[in-house]
Amino acid sequence: AQRYDGTHPGTYQYFLRGRTRAPQPDELVAERGTAPRLSVFDKALKGFRYHEALDAALLNGSPEVVVGVLEELVQRSGLRIALHGRNQQTLQPLIGFLARQITRPPHATVLVGVANLLLDMYAPVFGQSAAVDELFVKLRATCEAEVQLQADLAQLMGAMDVLLAGAVPARPMGVTSTDRDGTSLLRRPAKLQKLQKNNRPADGGAVQPAAVYAEGGHP
Repeated sequence: AQRYDGTHPGTYQYFLRGRTRAPQPDELVAERGTAPRLSVFDKALKGFRYHEALDAALLNGSPEVVVGVLEELVQRSGLRIALHGRNQQTLQPLIGFLARQITRPPHATVLVGVANLLLDMYAPVFGQSAAVDELFVKLRATCEAEVQLQADLAQLMGAMDVLLAGAVPARPMGVTSTDRDGTSLLRRPAKLQKLQKNNRPADGGAVQPAAVYAEGGHP
């Protein structure tokens, strides 16, 4: 048997084949791109430093970025860890962000839950910092104003429904039509109209109901 001079599958040399071969002009060469740079909060999330990730998002991120970090913390069950152990300097940016963004519809669902958890965690320390207390009062005023606005809008919608319901005319069950004698009648089924024409008196008088009922019609 002839000896095989090539590399055998499964060997180290087999996986290194083609490294020294120059590409041909008609071959597609894949470019080696650089890895994307991670932001500060992404690196902190990757290292499970939730407190640092939230602080970095509040410092340099847009509202969408901050809400995205909060949603990621909720998914990782790390929101309580990120909110725990904060002092006056680290609480102020967070409460100020909640007071500004909690009424925005895209962010309200997430931020209401964050505000409830924050109040439950730091309610025992109310009154120890005037700056933090002022921000909590601002947050409360924002929420009360939004609740009052929603109540006023609900009352306005109810009043508009009443006005619109009264403005729409009532429709009859049938479409009115004028008979030959000038009387306005509701449109009746075709069978009943045919019976009326067949039983109409020769002098053009009105049809008696009894004549119609006798033929098996219905009022």
